[in-house]
Amino acid sequence: MTEDQDGGDTMYPEALTLLLLDFLFIITGLLFFALYYDMKKKFPSRVCALMVAIPVILLCMLFSYEITEGVYADLRRIPFFLASLYFGPLVSIILVAVIVLFRFLLIGPELIHLVIFNYLFAFLVISMISKRFAQYSLKWKLVIMIILCTYMSLFNLSFGEMYDPETTFAEYMLLLIVPLAASIIAILCAEMIRNLIMLKRKEQQLDKLNMVGQLAASISHEVRNPLTSSKGFLQLIREEKDIELQRQFIELSLVGIEQATGVIEDYLTFTDSMPDEPVAIDVRLAIMEVAKDLEAFSLEQKVKVHLVLEEGVLVRGQPRSFSQCMMNMMRNSIDSMPAGGTLTVKVEKKEKVIISICDTGVGMTKDQIRRFGEPFFTIKDESTGLGVMAAHIIVHAMKGNITVKSEPNKGTTIYIELNHGIA
Repeated sequence: MTEDQDGGDTMYPEALTLLLLDFLFIITGLLFFALYYDMKKKFPSRVCALMVAIPVILLCMLFSYEITEGVYADLRRIPFFLASLYFGPLVSIILVAVIVLFRFLLIGPELIHLVIFNYLFAFLVISMISKRFAQYSLKWKLVIMIILCTYMSLFNLSFGEMYDPETTFAEYMLLLIVPLAASIIAILCAEMIRNLIMLKRKEQQLDKLNMVGQLAASISHEVRNPLTSSKGFLQLIREEKDIELQRQFIELSLVGIEQATGVIEDYLTFTDSMPDEPVAIDVRLAIMEVAKDLEAFSLEQKVKVHLVLEEGVLVRGQPRSFSQCMMNMMRNSIDSMPAGGTLTVKVEKKEKVIISICDTGVGMTKDQIRRFGEPFFTIKDESTGLGVMAAHIIVHAMKGNITVKSEPNKGTTIYIELNHGIA
């Protein structure tokens, strides 16, 4: 084996190892974009692109293969191309400046004018196509990436040949083919991640539209019924001469309006993005007031309400929202006892404040327990499930937790855990 052959043989594993290590850095950077979207739920910005591309470029330059003095082979061009093509000229020119600066600090001024020319020329080309790059088909994106990568590889290798003509043809092919293959795989991975992000965004938008449609339909149904009833009674008042019947019709109309108001208040729970400052709430007094408001309804349903409430138990939150939460949960429990029964509300002061709402109603299956609190899920006829969902939102806003234990035909117990209201 000649000396040249021995040098060529030792070149292969070292160069290939460094290039594959660079490719690992690039794939890791691409995976970061997917992780970023999964955590932030928004498309990566230019700042995010720079924060990923700059460290990857630096790592590629640190682990580069020296062809000859001043001429190096690495994959820094791939993160440069990807960030420039997907995020535009501003990102591109910043990365050009970063690459030149790193090149000067790591290697020195030798042949740096060639690096500046190389990347500035690439920047001019990229600036003309980056605005429309996202609209191109995958085929054309691959073609563009292949052309850019091949151009820059040939540019570097030509100067390597100029300064070190002893480099073999096989070595040049390795330094040309590996970056080219890496660029193709990188653009395919980038497109796959981009398509997954776009699909996820569309899915989220469709879910939101579907939610809005269901919410609008449910609110329309819930509000229309009592208002239609109220309208009918008000029309009867105009024709009715008996004062006592007129009074009854007015009372029935007010009941319908109150029902419609209750649905709207449940809806407002989802839109209350600017809540008031939380205050200390006396749990015993709040539940007693709710029980008093539900007294007529519980008597009508033949449900006996039993309260076991410790004194001096405080939680922090919005008094109106907390009362609404307890109202929704207790009313839901009463509704689950169409044949009558007993509702027991108990408050205990332990490591946390434990509020248990126990009924002797129809109970729930395991699947119904799992879905308890989901939007529009209910086991009652002519109900939207908004009340229970509103209660869940209120409890979670108070940094609490809700658990449910239930068996069919044996009743349900709802446990609400809240933090103490005293610091």
